[in-house]
Amino acid sequence: MAKSEHEASGVWSKGRGRKNDAAPRGIFRHRTGVWAVRFKCGAGCRRHEERVGPLKSDAIRIYHARRARVLTEPGWCPAAERAAAREQARADRVRERRRITFEEYSRDFIAWAKHNHRSWAKDDSRLTRVLPVFGPRKLDDITSADVERFLRSLRECDRPVAPATVNRYRDLLSGMFRRAIRLGLSSTNPVKGISKLKEAGARIVYLSPVEERAVRDALPSYLRPLFIVSVHTGLRWSEQAGLRWRDVDVLTGVITVAQSKNGHSRTIPMNSLVRSVLYDLANRRESPSDPTESVFAAAYRTTARAFEAAVKRAQTTLKEAGKDASRVKSQRRWIIETATHSVSSRLVRFRG
Repeated sequence: MAKSEHEASGVWSKGRGRKNDAAPRGIFRHRTGVWAVRFKCGAGCRRHEERVGPLKSDAIRIYHARRARVLTEPGWCPAAERAAAREQARADRVRERRRITFEEYSRDFIAWAKHNHRSWAKDDSRLTRVLPVFGPRKLDDITSADVERFLRSLRECDRPVAPATVNRYRDLLSGMFRRAIRLGLSSTNPVKGISKLKEAGARIVYLSPVEERAVRDALPSYLRPLFIVSVHTGLRWSEQAGLRWRDVDVLTGVITVAQSKNGHSRTIPMNSLVRSVLYDLANRRESPSDPTESVFAAAYRTTARAFEAAVKRAQTTLKEAGKDASRVKSQRRWIIETATHSVSSRLVRFRG
């Protein structure tokens, strides 16, 4: 005779104080026909039922495993565990949707850097070499080993770069990942722990009066004022490029640099030659009433190429005059920095 629904459920007999089926305590036949377990969790909140399968032995094993967790993990509750698992799965899905590629992040980084970094254009230029390597990769998948291999490749390629340039790439990547961590796009900075390369000590180079005259005479006429102001004030090219007529007070003989290399403003006195040059430039202004008009409007690349050509002509002139031209270099970095150092040399000679 078939068992009643009451007997099949595995409930206890009130009169006899024991179960109506032959299964051990905590094991019963579920109404669906499979074996199931019943136990009270470690939190003591309620009794839990869990379907196992067609084999009673599996149900017995699961029951004892659940009881072991109740005894060894006070407060354990399967319902709370399932809720936590669902919450973790939801967080994982959200995190996966938020994951972006390095290329996507680099576009956002440059847009941000335009308003926060003065050197954003250089960062944008350097990224053209980084994107072919890291562009399609997920941002949080990039490891320290990947960064090390990239930095090493800069030194081992057909046109290797100087250690200082490698360090600039390292600083760019480190800054990008620090911001990514702040935005929650990455959990670690893979550049952290990668040491910088030792940079060669720079040699301070300045122009002698003969070399200065040779370079000045070799320059086209429209660039001579820029060169003269540079060697007599020590202004960097970036500072001259950002100079506006509102920053120049010819009457008091003072030039104000609104934002120098260290981010602060500074003032530079003019001598009579600089004042004369600026007077001539002021007389040729296109918009005399516009205080925001640039003092030196030449583009950086155009100016640098013209200076390179002028230095080569100056080298030839010095050699033809029987003078040493070995200190006059045509590299762009030398051209930009030498004029700045020359003003210091002039002041030292004057004070001596």
